[in-house]
Amino acid sequence: KNILVTVAIHATLPFMTRSGESQKLFEMLVLSGALAEMAWPVILSKRDAFREVFMDFDPLLVSKLNEKKFLGPCSPARSLLSEHRLRTIVENAHELLKIIEEFGSLDEYCWGFLNYKPMVGRYRSPREVPLRTPKAEALSQDLMRRGLRGVGPTVVYAFMQAVGMANDHLATCYRLDECAAAEASDGGHGGTLVKEQEMGKMCGMMIECVSLESSMAAAMISIS
Repeated sequence: KNILVTVAIHATLPFMTRSGESQKLFEMLVLSGALAEMAWPVILSKRDAFREVFMDFDPLLVSKLNEKKFLGPCSPARSLLSEHRLRTIVENAHELLKIIEEFGSLDEYCWGFLNYKPMVGRYRSPREVPLRTPKAEALSQDLMRRGLRGVGPTVVYAFMQAVGMANDHLATCYRLDECAAAEASDGGHGGTLVKEQEMGKMCGMMIECVSLESSMAAAMISIS
């Protein structure tokens, strides 16, 4: 049967336009990685809990988390992700700090792979939207070379969609041109973050962007 694409997909395309805030990019990388264990609707419903557990995704603070306390049986983190995934996030925070030190910001590092210009798909069918691209593979490989884990090309492409590096709204979706216009007005990478109230609106409503088979929807919102 056909179903409507919900906010689970639409809200990730993108949550935000370009952001100079490494914390926001770290957050989106963590949430995209969480797709290995849960779907977007669940992730979005737990977003406040994620922010509380990971201290608003400050990579410096996350890197200093006490492992025994953080992974203890009474830790709220245990209700979010598996122990393996939690350890990965803390370890990745250490490596991200090195990237920030080298490039000045996580924003500068990531956007450099696209020459500071977002990819715009203008796809007409959800079946045309890729789960990974050569650019995502390049970024993924470099992240892994730098010691990060859980950042395969599929997860990285979900991250790129979430932060506006890849604008994959369908050609018939009003958000396609809105996001493209926002990027153009930035005049370069490191632009303005979409306001929290707009994000809440995006994450709290049903978006009739396109209809597709339920099997396809499951494949798009659940990444292993």
